[in-house]
This record gives sequence, structure tokens and C-alpha cells, in this order.
Amino acid sequence: MRALPLTGDWVQTPDVTNANGIVPTPDGHGLIVVSSTPGKLYNVSLRTGYATEISLVGADTVVNGDGLWRMGRTLYVVQNRLNLISVFDLDARATTATLRRTITDPRFDVPTTAAQFGGRLYLVNARFTSPQTPETTFNAIAVPL
Repeated sequence: MRALPLTGDWVQTPDVTNANGIVPTPDGHGLIVVSSTPGKLYNVSLRTGYATEISLVGADTVVNGDGLWRMGRTLYVVQNRLNLISVFDLDARATTATLRRTITDPRFDVPTTAAQFGGRLYLVNARFTSPQTPETTFNAIAVPL
């Protein structure tokens, strides 16, 4: 393990959630990182840590971006407090992400992370808006890809 300081387009914002979800780029040479506030995606060089903002088409931001999941050039961005998943098509160099669709579900209760199994995406409901007591129940739900 090694630290990779973020440089380039990356802006570290005080007192907010910054780097959150992380997945490899389709070519395996970098990482895609979401900055929850202000809701931007970055392509980060594994060699240098230089972060290049990914241009969004069809969406202004990915605010509250949390968990990321990538399959090929399809990127799923879990937007926790918005209770939705934005599905983007990445260009070949992961410099542009075009919104294809959004996924919502009445069972979402602040989903934070995602993983794929079969033809479904499984999400953990963090329930940030519910009282967190020893009796608070949590669950994971599945939505079709």
C-alpha cells in the first residue's frame, strides 16, 4: 500500500466529505474517484496522483456521490441522500461520462455502497436519516442492472 496525494484538478474542500467512492478506470491505468461535495468525478493517474475532472454530460453534478461500481465502460454512481443511482457511459479514456439513466427504488434509505452479483446491483441502506440506536435495523437491497 502507498499513499497517492491528489493533485491537478482536485480541490480539497474543508469540513465536507471529499474523496469517497473509488473504482479502476476501464483501461486499468487510473482510478475514478467521486468527490461527494461538490459532486464531481475525477480520473486519477495511478503513477502521479494527478486528478483530471471527468466532464459530465446530461447531469450537472453527482452531489452526494458515495459508492461507485463500474462494469466495462458503464459507471454506477450511488448518490446516497438523493436515494438514486446515476448510470453513466464513459468514453474510452474516462474523460467524459454521459448520463444514460437513473435508478430509483422506494426501498432506498440512503444507499451508500454497491456491488454486483449476477444481473443485479446490491446496495447497503445506511439509514443516515434514521435514529442510530442498537435497535436500528439495516438491510441491503437489489436492483436490476
